[in-house]
Amino acid sequence: MAIRRFGLFIERLFEKHKLVRRVLVIWSAVIITLATYAIFKAPNEITAASATALATVTGILTVVIGFYQWDRKQDDGENK
Repeated sequence: MAIRRFGLFIERLFEKHKLVRRVLVIWSAVIITLATYAIFKAPNEITAASATALATVTGILTVVIGFYQWDRKQDDGENK
């Protein structure tokens, strides 16, 4: 009985509350914030390699937003 309720709880988190979408948005915001802080902590030491790495990390946001929009369209039934 407890296992069934736990399974229903997990299903509700993923299906109704869209846990994956929310976690991905929060994860990307945290990663980008930490990378930006690490780069600009010592602005005199910013190299081309670190600027490239920051641009790559910031590109994560593009992927997450693309996934978020695709998943929202799936919810609305636009891609069925």
